[in-house]
Amino acid sequence: MNVIVIDVGTSSMRGILYDAHAAELKKIQISYSPFYIDQICVEQNASDWTSALIRICSGLAQAAKEENRKIDVLSLTSQRSSVLPLSKDMEPLSPAIMWQDKRTMSLCHDLKKSDPVIIQKAGSRINPVYSGSKMAWIRRNQPELFEHAAKLAVIPDYLVWFMTGTLVTDHTYGSRSLLMNLGTREWDEELLRLFELPRSMLCDLISPGTVAGHISGPFSRLTGLLEGTPLISAGGDQQCSALGQGVIHHGDAQITTGTGAYIISGCDELPVVKGSEVIVGASAIPGKYVLESSILACCSAFNWFHNAFYPDSDRGFDSINREILNSPPAAGGIIALPYFQGQGTPDWNSMATASLLGLTLSSSRGDMARAILEGICYEIKVNMECMARYLPAPSSIVLSGGLTKCPSLAPSLAGILGTPVTQYSNPESTALGAWMSAAVATGLHPGWEEAFQAARDSDAVTQTLPENRDNYKKGYSLYQESYSRLYPYT
Repeated sequence: MNVIVIDVGTSSMRGILYDAHAAELKKIQISYSPFYIDQICVEQNASDWTSALIRICSGLAQAAKEENRKIDVLSLTSQRSSVLPLSKDMEPLSPAIMWQDKRTMSLCHDLKKSDPVIIQKAGSRINPVYSGSKMAWIRRNQPELFEHAAKLAVIPDYLVWFMTGTLVTDHTYGSRSLLMNLGTREWDEELLRLFELPRSMLCDLISPGTVAGHISGPFSRLTGLLEGTPLISAGGDQQCSALGQGVIHHGDAQITTGTGAYIISGCDELPVVKGSEVIVGASAIPGKYVLESSILACCSAFNWFHNAFYPDSDRGFDSINREILNSPPAAGGIIALPYFQGQGTPDWNSMATASLLGLTLSSSRGDMARAILEGICYEIKVNMECMARYLPAPSSIVLSGGLTKCPSLAPSLAGILGTPVTQYSNPESTALGAWMSAAVATGLHPGWEEAFQAARDSDAVTQTLPENRDNYKKGYSLYQESYSRLYPYT
């Protein structure tokens, strides 16, 4: 069996052709970037995704043809809560409002009184990241656009239609909307009334890991893919990343350090969450759930610092890595609150901004770089402590994502959490999760454990043990004091 996985990220789209053993035969990656209009608004044109999708699928179809391989199935995973208004003909009516856009803050404030019912049914408090908030903002602030829209879609919905002509969305995306009841896995009438959104503007819900549609004639002619080839909706990118990292059983945990950082733990049953400190969502494994925490700026924060303070260095991170390694754990007393895009869980403070505290005339840029790295790790620790109220503490944390290119990340995280950190040599955890979804859906493997073992069969595994615990304990205490001083009312 040969599988094309499409992984739609925030800064690029990747397409990978895998064989039946999850061996990578060909990869094509195309970069793009959202428009950061100001400190609040972030948008992106739908043509960025469709043009990248056509180029990727055409290239992979040609690669398969040259090797005399038949592409048996495609599997799609994507960023989850950016919103795109579509016309009756499924044409984009405006740029997409991206997941990191914060224009909905006023609307979220107005709906905050409804948090108890939203948390109970949808698994998260009202917040600017989720798609339902953005849809309601369009209704309130762009009524003409709302009137002309036939559907309010998230990016994977649109791409499924573009490839197959079918309009569906799976439970993982529904669980990032504040509009889906996690218990019934259906759009909830009470939630729809709260957001004043008609059910007709949403796509039908399906289970992740099932066929969303089949490659249409028009998309076949654009790309060379065989018409009728099934397309699996593998689930949201973070859920697929967790799957590709082995989050299969209750309490398994992983951290992805991408544009933002995401902590995901597996949960067999729908947990009863009394507050808003963690997010409950649908797992990429049908019928299961995940607990999730989010740090909104991770690689984006590190990239900003690199570009601002190392403008003449190599395009990689060698220079900044060397200076971080020359800075002591706890960064010589410097504390960074990494809220470059506001704060995610547990406090959801959209107005929070990044801070560097404790600077002196002896501080170096390497100290500041280490402080930002450790600030991200401290935020992860805050969120892991919240998760521990619902799940058993994991014996090891699996780590992946772009920030793992910084060799100081794993030892810093292990020391701060006091937990061993495991890493797999193949960094494509999201794509491998989507491959696993296709492997189980097609019957190539009978279950998720077998699919995971096949996906990671040739991987080297490294484990970093906790060190420098005392230094990091002092740093974490100072981090908490700094946060309480700047944000005393959260």
